[in-house]
Amino acid sequence: MSIPITGLFSGLQVKLFSYFALSLLAILLIATGIERVVINRLLTLPQSTQAQIIHLANQATELVNNDALTALTRWEQNQEFRVYVLDKDLKSITKSELHPHFIFKLQYMRQLHLPMGNSVRKPLIGIPLPNATYFNGPLTLVVQLKPELHPAQKLTQSLWVIRVLVGISVLLVFTSILTRYLITPLKHLKLGTQALASGRLDTRIAQHFSVKEPEFYHLATEFDHMAEQVQQSMQNQKRLLRDVSHELRTPLARQELALHLLARQASPEQHKFIQRLEQENHQMASLINSILDYSRLNNAYVELTYASVALSHIRSRVLADIQFEAKAEQTITWTEFTHDLNIQTDANFLIRALDNVLRNALKYAGETCTVIISSRINDGNLVVDIEDDGPGIPEDKLENLFNPFTRMDEARHSSQGGYGLGLAIVKQSLKLLGGK
Repeated sequence: MSIPITGLFSGLQVKLFSYFALSLLAILLIATGIERVVINRLLTLPQSTQAQIIHLANQATELVNNDALTALTRWEQNQEFRVYVLDKDLKSITKSELHPHFIFKLQYMRQLHLPMGNSVRKPLIGIPLPNATYFNGPLTLVVQLKPELHPAQKLTQSLWVIRVLVGISVLLVFTSILTRYLITPLKHLKLGTQALASGRLDTRIAQHFSVKEPEFYHLATEFDHMAEQVQQSMQNQKRLLRDVSHELRTPLARQELALHLLARQASPEQHKFIQRLEQENHQMASLINSILDYSRLNNAYVELTYASVALSHIRSRVLADIQFEAKAEQTITWTEFTHDLNIQTDANFLIRALDNVLRNALKYAGETCTVIISSRINDGNLVVDIEDDGPGIPEDKLENLFNPFTRMDEARHSSQGGYGLGLAIVKQSLKLLGGK
């Protein structure tokens, strides 16, 4: 039975595995290359140790030229290193006895300026004495290096530092590449999701993805399909709501005319029932008008007339209208600016939005309440603050307050005639005016 590779591994899995494999291989190759380049330098004796050994060679040359072999013997014994002066046959000219293992290591003598290697803890270093005069040919000073002076003592630490630095550097490079590969598509998806959530139902993101990245491309096309379905569903809902509202206005108008004709012929006892029907008819007409207003605002079927308007003019009109509707125990105040301010807006739309907010405040703050309106400038924008001393709204419900048909308290809204569209109309009006 054969299984296609796509059934075992997706393209994304293969790419992720390739990235990690390449990063591991790069770490190994780069670290090995750097180690080969620097290892010889790391295994070379420091200049201070080389100078110390050269000084020993000069002292040995001086003693040999003075034919002071007894002094040379004492000198060899008193050095912190194990040192011997050997002839061309690798015999000690002071007749000192050499250990067999020392004799064996003579064939692996190192030169002073070359790397010491890391296989022997106490290597032998041979320093020719060209200025020394001796009857049995040229002499060599052999120095056995102490283990603590061997550069290999710090080699392991140095190599680990190199490996760690190389590993971090390679991982940073591959992480940046991998991040760009993964984060960029996710960023487009995040921006598309935020745009869709903010109400921009025409948002599409597939154009930002390549078919060479099938996982992300398929995700983007599924997102676009979802967005298209949501947009179509919302458009159908709005169209249905608008069409139904339009269709209801005609029978309501006929019903209102019929009620007027009936009222002329009705007895006094029947008038209270006719008035009840007229009240219900007015409420239905008000609801339909609100739905149509919201539909026009939501679909931007409104032409705005921008003009320079004095804030004092808007203030006087708003206060005149709302104070007329306020009850005796309801107080509305609007603090004035120290100087008048002109704003570029559609005055009728702005006044209507403010009226809706203030009517809600009067309706739900209570029969005895105080509504305070203040205005200020913030970053070049006019900010109008409206607050009252009513019971308020829970913070967890504020986010949905401006959504259509939102009701915080069903019983209260029913008794006071609320449909949940007033603040939604305010939101759309301010949105069209460029505010929020």
